Amino acid sequence: MEPTLDHYKISCELLGHSLDVRAVAAAGNAEGAGQIIVSGSRDKSTKLWKPISGNEYIESVTLQDHKNFISYICYLESEQWICTASNDATICVYQHDAFVPLITLKGHESTVCALAGGLQARSIISGSWDKTARIWLISETGDVTFVTLQGHEAAVWAVATESAQQKYITGGADKCIYYWNARGEKLRLLKGHTDCVRGLIPLPANSLLSCGNDAVLRFWNEDGECVRELNGHTNYIYAMARNQALGEHIVVSCGEDSTLRMWNVITGDQLGAPILHPAISVWSVACLRNGDIVTGCSDGVVRVFSQDPARQATESVRASFEMAVSTHKAQLSEDIGGVKKTDLPGPEALLSNGTREGQTKMVRHVDGSVKCYSWELGKWSLVGDVTGATGGTQETSGKQLHEGKEYDYVFNVDISDTEPPIKLPYNRGEDPWQAAQQFIHRNNLPQAYLDQVANFIVKNSESAPVVATQSTAGYQDPFTGGSRYVPGSSSSNVRGSGNMDPFTGSSSYSTSSSQRPSNIDVNFVSASDKHFPVSTYRTFDTCDANKVLEKMKEFNNKLTSAEGKVGDELLLAVIRLTDKSPEVDPTALEALLLLLKWPPGMLFPVLDVVRLAVRHEAIFSLLHNSHNFLSSVIPQLSGAAANQLMVCRCLANALTHRSGRQQLETQLPHIVELVSGIRAGSPNLQIAIATFYLNLTISQTLSVAQSEVCHVVTSGLLELLKWAKDLEAWYRAMQAIGNLTTTPCGQEVIALVVSVDHVMDKLRELTNTPQDENFAKVNMVGQALLAVF
Repeated sequence: MEPTLDHYKISCELLGHSLDVRAVAAAGNAEGAGQIIVSGSRDKSTKLWKPISGNEYIESVTLQDHKNFISYICYLESEQWICTASNDATICVYQHDAFVPLITLKGHESTVCALAGGLQARSIISGSWDKTARIWLISETGDVTFVTLQGHEAAVWAVATESAQQKYITGGADKCIYYWNARGEKLRLLKGHTDCVRGLIPLPANSLLSCGNDAVLRFWNEDGECVRELNGHTNYIYAMARNQALGEHIVVSCGEDSTLRMWNVITGDQLGAPILHPAISVWSVACLRNGDIVTGCSDGVVRVFSQDPARQATESVRASFEMAVSTHKAQLSEDIGGVKKTDLPGPEALLSNGTREGQTKMVRHVDGSVKCYSWELGKWSLVGDVTGATGGTQETSGKQLHEGKEYDYVFNVDISDTEPPIKLPYNRGEDPWQAAQQFIHRNNLPQAYLDQVANFIVKNSESAPVVATQSTAGYQDPFTGGSRYVPGSSSSNVRGSGNMDPFTGSSSYSTSSSQRPSNIDVNFVSASDKHFPVSTYRTFDTCDANKVLEKMKEFNNKLTSAEGKVGDELLLAVIRLTDKSPEVDPTALEALLLLLKWPPGMLFPVLDVVRLAVRHEAIFSLLHNSHNFLSSVIPQLSGAAANQLMVCRCLANALTHRSGRQQLETQLPHIVELVSGIRAGSPNLQIAIATFYLNLTISQTLSVAQSEVCHVVTSGLLELLKWAKDLEAWYRAMQAIGNLTTTPCGQEVIALVVSVDHVMDKLRELTNTPQDENFAKVNMVGQALLAVF
């Protein structure tokens, strides 16, 4: 008699994770009842659950070595390795009974979302959102080599190994399935899925089973033909697993329709009724050798189901589970103000930072309640329960629901071609100017548009007479009367152009300015961007070549030939080195080296040329290999403030290429000692020092991190943060520390930073003090950093 899912009942529920359980796996010895369950969650932890008797498990170990959520877990029985993949783009490999990783694999540029054992000993294949798969080989000594599988046009969500044919298989969001050899060469392409491929299982006779977001399981024969489709799921299928205790062709699957299902993939039959879970997403499924089935769900619970009455839960536990399922079924059809509860995000939505102060978000909780949260002071604060509009929907009540509240009007206002419309809510009888003021504050819009917004509300809500507005027919955008407005693109009284760089901008070329410019040599990033790890080097590129040339001519005319005076034609040759793509002119380089011998008080325009020239690796290499020009530049870190600024910018720019990094790292302790000797300076100097350190940490995250480099850089950063006050400098320094925490030296870095009370106090102060729109990123990176500490 063929087994069915009808015989399975809830065995136990494992409670311990605080957020979605994204991955489950079975690990351990060959005894079915003795297998350990491994679970990974959005709460960044991996837990090992050890069986103690019958249907009881205890949490034996919690592993917390990833910086973001766990996306996949696999167990390599031959090596007794537990391998965990994460949204932090790394893979941690643990010995079965270890508490720390044997090794951490780095190289993917985004979330690692799939793992499987490789074709040879000590090897793994991984798939990532970066559109690639990798075959990793780990030697007995810990050396790591890999082969990259490139060909997918979107995220690689599924990987598998076909041992009999010595092939690797990958499936991706591009709807394609590829076969590869161990050299990374494509062998075969399978097409048939109409949406993202999420799971792959090699089966006997060189056949293959796949599943995906199209809610279909597809059975492919050894010729690569899809000979069978298994239909039943009503939403995305996230995972599959073989239940070999029941038969070679018995497979279970789970997905976004809240169900666990069982199939005979040869006949195509669904075996029994699906098991509905009291959660929207059943993310992962695994089977134990005794036939028990393990699921991980969006409600943070790991569940075990068994067909053996001896391992099934008591009647009361089963009744409780059935009650939870019944409640969930009722909730599936509920809505709030016309919005289905099941369409609302779960608690994981609170892991993402808000985009502006005052932003609100409705969140569906595992108990079925919907709560409203507001982004305040760098965190989501509970506003209250959302109970729905009084009339149920707009059609029945005449009201519109916005962020958990009823309004007579909710207007869409377009402010950018690249951003979604902003919602402008309004109730009849409300003061239009007060509503307009709240709208401006909530969305960080220019105050100059108060009257336009208020008059727009009056015009489009049929309220009081319009005051001082230009009337046009139909719906009017409050900023432009119908067209789109991009803030800051026109009116000068809305947003000033900012001061130019006091050394390289269009203003006077001097060293007296102490104000940091708002739009020069500072690479501001969107507050919604990832703050660390940072992988893009920061450079100082802006230059007004005419101003630099004028200053060099002024100084040159004060010198004699013996003091280094040169002809104007050589100055012109030197200034061409500031071009974006300069020619490698030996004459210009020789002249630049002569100018570097000028008196220290006249050096800053020359150093300005140097910091732009060394962005180009060929020029840097010639200057260093032929003349060791760094020996003339680095000592100026102990000189005048203007020279210190230019040298720090020079060092930061030089770190963007391999030659620069190699040369600077050989002198790093000496350089950091000199930079640490700077205990005061302008905002520009603070930013330059922070950027130098940030670029150093980027080099450590993009290659094998060196413990001595990480230690020296951390010490330098702490010295800077003892006196720096500029917010952009702090932001970059915080990013640099964040980078270092993602390296194998992370724990040492954290210990060093935490030991400096002044820095920690300032970090907490900046994180908890609301900043303006340009520096909301400081709150966010501070919050992320404190979470690591």
